[in-house]
Amino acid sequence: MENSREFFDKLYITEFTQIEKYVRRMLYDNNAVEDIVQDTFFEAYRKREELMKHPNIPGWLRVTAKNKVMKWEEKQRKYSLDFDFLLDNSVEERNPEVDDFRMVEIYTAVKEILSEEELELLRCYYEYGYTSQEIAEKLGISDTCFKVRILRMKQKIRDSMLLPFLFGVCGLIHQLITFIGDKL
Repeated sequence: MENSREFFDKLYITEFTQIEKYVRRMLYDNNAVEDIVQDTFFEAYRKREELMKHPNIPGWLRVTAKNKVMKWEEKQRKYSLDFDFLLDNSVEERNPEVDDFRMVEIYTAVKEILSEEELELLRCYYEYGYTSQEIAEKLGISDTCFKVRILRMKQKIRDSMLLPFLFGVCGLIHQLITFIGDKL
């Protein structure tokens, strides 16, 4: 066991800089780069016994880092694309930055639309970054069934946020018709 620990220490010292540069070429977020590099070496530590026998350890590290980058990017895409609608429609200002206050505002609005269970599922999926497969397993349902639930929740949110918008537009049209009618 001590031999595997020495192996990992040596691996970390020799490959850390290369893996960091590799990840940095794919991402500009310094925090994400640090997290992914550390996650990559954590994975290497967990599998150090197997890695000692691996024919291409630097290649394994790069593939692992690349997979972690792709998973991180997928979470970022999922989060930003699906919550753009909520962000744009939950606050008067069109400030694209997401801060804690805006997220609380969004969750407050969504909490009125979704049940506690649905809200928790949404948080696990979008905010905490669990995959649909992980959540489906925990719920004892299929991945497809979970994805359908997410789609239904998103539609429920969109529908409930669209109604006030439509009433607002109808009110403006009514005012416009009344105004034009008064002029005729």
